[in-house]
Amino acid sequence: MDTVRELGSYILSVPYFPVLHSVHCFAVSASLRSQKGAVELANKNPLASLAGNLLIVNAGGVLSHLALGLAPMTPFGNVYNILTAVLFWWLAYFSPGDVAFKMYKIKPLQYAITMVRETRRTKKILDTMRLALSVFPDKWIIVVLVTSLGGCGGKFMQTTEESLRLRSTELSSSEFHRISYVTKASLLVSAILTGIHFNVLSVSLEVAVVMISAGLIVINLGMIIAGLPDPFHPIAKVNVTWKRKSTYYHYISSS
Repeated sequence: MDTVRELGSYILSVPYFPVLHSVHCFAVSASLRSQKGAVELANKNPLASLAGNLLIVNAGGVLSHLALGLAPMTPFGNVYNILTAVLFWWLAYFSPGDVAFKMYKIKPLQYAITMVRETRRTKKILDTMRLALSVFPDKWIIVVLVTSLGGCGGKFMQTTEESLRLRSTELSSSEFHRISYVTKASLLVSAILTGIHFNVLSVSLEVAVVMISAGLIVINLGMIIAGLPDPFHPIAKVNVTWKRKSTYYHYISSS
């Protein structure tokens, strides 16, 4: 257990810049590069492409600040972070021989990127929780909801980014209509960390960070490598079944 706490302390002490932020920027840029119309937009209107990329990179910070009544442009205030995002955007779209995007497609590298990104997601959710607590120190429901944005903000900004490169008829469903695994996981992690803060859960923060990071990594690798389904799907399926039965019984009783 001491080893786990030491590992947790190390994870908490690791700064975002340069490693965590660089991996995040590379993954976001390469992932967007894979989307329909992304290359065409970058060639025809690189500023619009860069704007969408920066929006997704900083989505968690923008939305959480906005939800807390703080300046949404604050995440763009760090010059080094922005320059790093611009650099990896350029590498993803315009690197000589398209070498950066080809590297991203290498499976072992994708697995390593996933491990770093999920560790970063845990840290980002924790930092967003601390920010939320500074504004709402005793409103745990608000804290849970806002904190989750630190891990899944990009999903909520996806439609906005798509509007820059696709026609309105080609936009995907918003996150509110079809909640993704990332949002569900971020909500769960947010609830766990908030519960620890309010002493509802008697687990040390260091141990929780390690267990959460490991869990996110294992689940994501399982989904990537083995094609495992969304682990929250059975819960959603039960909920849908319950709703159908409730509707049926209501219809019978009102007949």
